Amino acid sequence: MFKVEIGGKQYEAEVTFYTAQLYEAEFRKDIIQDLFGQQDFTAPVQTDGDAVLQVDFTKVNWLATAKVLWAAIKTADDSTPSYTSWMKQTSGVNMWLVQEQLATEVADCFFRAEVAGEEV
Repeated sequence: MFKVEIGGKQYEAEVTFYTAQLYEAEFRKDIIQDLFGQQDFTAPVQTDGDAVLQVDFTKVNWLATAKVLWAAIKTADDSTPSYTSWMKQTSGVNMWLVQEQLATEVADCFFRAEVAGEEV
């Protein structure tokens, strides 16, 4: 669970498999495809011997990010209004931060690296 600030107020949000089900039921789309899509990287740029990848963040699907945010907030609080009602009343969000938080939470929920077991 994590917190998101919207319009100066803190909201709880959570990403679980239920979040993906809510998203699919509401939008008839896959949460992972919409949030991550195809990531395009430019060729590495050499800077003082170090290679640096440049990412074009203008290619982020911001509307999908807002949809995933709604589903994560609704996962944490089932009394969250419908997506359309929620969108009408929602403003004042740092979408750069939210996109980063959601990408981390979705990846942790669905693509967690397996932890090696301890040897006995």
